[in-house]
Amino acid sequence: MYLAKRSAQVNPVAEREKDFLTKAICAAISRSRLNVNTLEAIATAMRHKEATVSEAREWLRDEGLEPLVTRYLRGGSK
Repeated sequence: MYLAKRSAQVNPVAEREKDFLTKAICAAISRSRLNVNTLEAIATAMRHKEATVSEAREWLRDEGLEPLVTRYLRGGSK
């Protein structure tokens, strides 16, 4: 098992790098959750006829999420 083979010594530089990487991953997770919430809000607004297609596209563009969606549209990049 990998954990059993690790040395008992702690490298302070490696620990700092690990901490920075862990925090960066947590930040990326938070950003992804915000993106999911925004996409769900846009879909809900369209479903309840609170936003038109053009409004939803503009909303996506404003949030920087349009590339995530256009790839699934007919004629979109794959």
